[in-house]
Amino acid sequence: MNTLRISATYARNNFFELLNQVALGREAVIEKDGKEVALLTAKTTKTNWRGLLKASKAVHAILKEEMDENPLRTQKAKKLLGSWDR
Repeated sequence: MNTLRISATYARNNFFELLNQVALGREAVIEKDGKEVALLTAKTTKTNWRGLLKASKAVHAILKEEMDENPLRTQKAKKLLGSWDR
């Protein structure tokens, strides 16, 4: 994320231009007397927890299917790898 470092005076004089920059994904650190006094960032959106849960279940199902089809997870492979490891 790009960060702008601007003075408080510049922020006051160009507030709407600054809002447009923040809306495009930039952050603005506002300084007064050489010290950071504020951080202007875009509003974050609310997390869709139901959608996230649905997506994670779908990924889990895909991974489980891949693990079941893995040739190294068969009984024969387990015996071979078990004896080889000893």
